This record gives sequence, C-alpha cells and structure tokens, in this order.
Amino acid sequence: MKQLQFRMFGIFFSIFVVFTIVFGVFLDRVLEEYTRDNQLSFLTESANVLAESLHSPASNKSTITNYLENMEQHIDDRITYVELDGNVIYDSQRDPEDLENHFLREEIVEVMAGAPSGSSIRISDSTQQELYYVAVPVVGENNELIAIVRLSRPLSEIGISNQIVQSLYYFIFIAILASFVLTYLLTRKVAKPIEDVMDVAHELSNQNYQARYSRKGSGDLQELGNTMNDLAENLENQTQELIQNDERLRKLINHLVIGVMLLNEQKEVTMVNEAMEKILHLPKEKIVGKTYLEAISSYGMSHLIERVYQTKKSENDEIYFYHPQEQVVDANIVPIVSRTPDETDLIVLLYDITEIRRLEKVRSDFVANVSHELRTPITALKGFSETLLDGAMEDKETLEQFLGIILKESFRLELLVNDILELSRLEQRQVPMNLEPVNLSNLVRETLALIQQPAKEKKMNVQFDGEEVLVVADPNRIKQILSNLINNALVYTPEEGTIQIFVDRKGKQAVLTITDNGIGISEEEINRVFERFYRIDKGRSRNSGGTGLGLSIVKYLIENMNGSITVKSKLGLGTTFTVKIPLA
Repeated sequence: MKQLQFRMFGIFFSIFVVFTIVFGVFLDRVLEEYTRDNQLSFLTESANVLAESLHSPASNKSTITNYLENMEQHIDDRITYVELDGNVIYDSQRDPEDLENHFLREEIVEVMAGAPSGSSIRISDSTQQELYYVAVPVVGENNELIAIVRLSRPLSEIGISNQIVQSLYYFIFIAILASFVLTYLLTRKVAKPIEDVMDVAHELSNQNYQARYSRKGSGDLQELGNTMNDLAENLENQTQELIQNDERLRKLINHLVIGVMLLNEQKEVTMVNEAMEKILHLPKEKIVGKTYLEAISSYGMSHLIERVYQTKKSENDEIYFYHPQEQVVDANIVPIVSRTPDETDLIVLLYDITEIRRLEKVRSDFVANVSHELRTPITALKGFSETLLDGAMEDKETLEQFLGIILKESFRLELLVNDILELSRLEQRQVPMNLEPVNLSNLVRETLALIQQPAKEKKMNVQFDGEEVLVVADPNRIKQILSNLINNALVYTPEEGTIQIFVDRKGKQAVLTITDNGIGISEEEINRVFERFYRIDKGRSRNSGGTGLGLSIVKYLIENMNGSITVKSKLGLGTTFTVKIPLA
C-alpha cells in the first residue's frame, strides 16, 4: 500500500471506528436506560397488581402469608408486606422476625406520605445486595391505607441482558470489519488516480517530461490528470526547444573563429569552444574545471582577467602569448551577471590576430621592398638622363651607352611593375584560367627546349624522366611555372651541376619534382622562399634579371589550379620543389 492510500485509509478508518464506538456506547446507554425504565415500570405495575389483589377483606395474617407465598411462585422479585407501623408481616427471602422495623425506609415513608408509589436504591441490610425498591399502598374498601406492599430486585438484574450486549458488540465488530474493507476499497479507488498524478508530477520534477497520466475516468481527478498531461506536454516542448536552442548556440560558438571561454565566480573555467582550445593549445578536458591561472600561460592575460574581476568593467587589450608558441590575440573580457546579483561571471573572447600582424608586416615589407626595387631603375634613369642633359649626349659613344642602360632599366622597371600587377590579380583570383586536359610531360619537354642554351653555357646536366600524365591545368601557366622553377635551378646551381626533373602520378594527382644540387636553402630561410621580393642570394638573383616575385607568382598560379607546391632543401646540397596538380 502506497503512502497516500495508507494515510487516507488510516484517517477514514479511524474516523469510522471512532464513530462506530461512540455510536455503540451511545446505543448501549440508551438501551440501558430504556430497558431500566421499562423494567422499573413493570416492577411498579407488578407491585400495583399485587396490591390490588390484596384489596380483599381478608386481613388475616396467615391468609396474607399464604397468598403471598403462592404469588411468590409467579413473581421472581422479592416480596415484602409491611404494616402501617413498619412491622414486616411477610418477606419472600427472609424471616420477618429477623427483619427490623421498616417504618423509616425511604420508599415506605413516601407511600405513608400519600404518594402513589415510593422507590429507592440502597444496599440491603439483610442480603447485602444493591437493590431497587418499589413500594405501593394497599388500600381497603373505603380507600383507606391498610398496608404497604414492596417489591425489590437486584440492581444488577435491571437493564439489558448480556445476550443483547454481546449482540451489540458483535454488531460493532462486524461494522468495523466491514468499514475496514469498504474504506480500503474506497481509498484505493480514490488514492490510485491521485498517486498516478503524483507519480507523473514526480517524474516531471526529475525532468522526465515524457511521463503521462494514462488512467481513464471522469470527474475532477480525470480533469486533474488531463491538466497534468497538458503540463507535461508543454514542459516537454519547452525543454526540446531549450535543447535545440542550446545545441544551436553550442554549434554557433564552436564554429566561431573567436575563442570563447566562460569563467564563474570561483574563477574556474566552465566552458570553452574549439577556437579557444586551438589558441591555448590544450584539449577541453585540461581546461574546463581548472582556474584561469592554470589554463592560461600568459601574465598579461591573467592580469587583465583579474582586473575585470575587481572592477566589474569590460576590458580590451592586445595580448602576446610566448608559450607554447608565439601568438598575438585581441582579448575582450566582459563581465556578466550570474544567478545571484552579488556573483559575477566573465566571458573571455580571444581573437587570434597573429596572421593579421604577420600580413601587416609582410605588407610593410612589401612596400619597403617595392620602394627599394623601384629606386634602383628610377635612380639609374634619372642619373643617366641628367648626365646626358648636362652635355654627355654630345659624345655619340657615351650617348649610345647611356641610352642602352636607360632602355635596360626601363625593361626591368616594366617587368617589375607587370609582376606586381600579376601577383595582385592572382591573390584576388582575377587571373582567368583556361583549364583543360594537357600532357604535363610534353610541357616539360617544351620548356627544356627553351633553356638548352643557358644550360649548355653552364655545362649543366639536365635530366628528365617520367610517364605521360594528363592534368587539368592552363598550359600557358604550366609553362610559366616550369620556366620559373627550372630557371631558378639554373641560376642557383654552379657550373657542371645537375638538374633532375621527374613526373609521376600519386592517387588522383600528378607529381612534378625538380631537384638540383645547387647552393641550397638554410632551415631559417626555407619558410620564406615564397614571400614577395625574398631572395636567397640577392646579388645572383638581381644579375639574372629576376624581380624576387617569381616564386610568389608560381605559388598563387598553382593554388589557382587547385594544386600545391612544397620545397625541401639542405644548405650546400641542393633543393627539391614538388608540385602536385589534379589529374584529368
């Protein structure tokens, strides 16, 4: 039996038991009084009948004694005949001579005083029993009082019988037993729907919003169950909406390029997104639950967070990380109100601007390099022009020499400007690419034919091997790429050096490798070879007529054709460029 049903059963059953017992006691008292009154009335009537039967003129004591002895067989009560002076003439249970004068007995006094009857209750001196006495007058033919007849009965015999009392007890017991069964069935019928509703409410409090009240019925309990189902459905819908919103928010936060971290009042990390994991170079498991001092290895960052905790005001600053690698982040710390007004949580937003700062430096270097590269031809043009204007053009030989230099520097200036413009268009993907299936090996052969003369002059050993491979590419741009890479190998490889070119396929890509045994590139410089205006050997590159933009243009051309380029080199041993282009 469940708790609610037990409580209801206990209350209703206790009320019924108390009511039944009270009713039984009340009924017992009423029956007792009713039976006693009836018996006392019957005792009085019997005394009156007996007194009337003694109304005959026979006044002889022996006659009266004989008559009363005869009546004693028909009357169970004690019979006493008392004369007016109080002497007892007859007593059905005691010898009259042993009895004292009854003149002062209460019931006798009442009759002597003219009452139609007299009664009293007392312990009999002769029988030592508590008796109920009823006395009535015996009158003569002229209505004169001639004697008194008294009947008495033990008080214990007046009232309801033991059989009736037992029957009453049996009735009370059966009523209590019946009430037990009926109360159990009734409380079970009433409590079961309430318990079902309570079970649903308990499940809802445990966040099980799929719980429903399934009992069918009518009345208020059914209406309560339907209301509980409506509540559960609304809670389930709201919970699903919250879960979906939370999932959307988490996906949004995890896809932000900005690192997000949430700190609680205890300065512990409660949430981070993927961008924050990348910035801190730590997995979420080593961040969440830790204090920000344990998670962030930057004094500037820790100092900024601590200041926001103290001032409760937003802060913004550019912070440098030196471990585990150098990084620059734009940090925004925003305080937010927690669940209680006196507590403050923090949102830490970190935007990795390392690449931006690097690009700013590259842009600054580019401007400086462009200025430097333009200064040389412009200075030459200006200097030789001024010399000619100052009179040198009168000398024909000098004039031709200076004009030749001016023309050469003009070509160089034009080449530099064209390379800068082309690189800019490639970066913005504004250079049209005529992609088509082309034979990469044939393009290599065509390019090698163009560099035979300079190769012979340096006595270079140029080797080519590989299978016939079709790629999806712009043939003119492929020639430009090959020309740049092979010319670089010629420039940076000493005389009688070796250049090896190999074409192969790997998976869904064609692989072109160009290897030389030239001067090589140091480890410090190898990551910068694709930067604009960067030269390994500045003097040798300038003498070759290069602008320092060739490899940058090559990199962007290959990327615009969905390919990639990598470089490996050892200083003094040579360099290998590897180009990968999608197969046709």
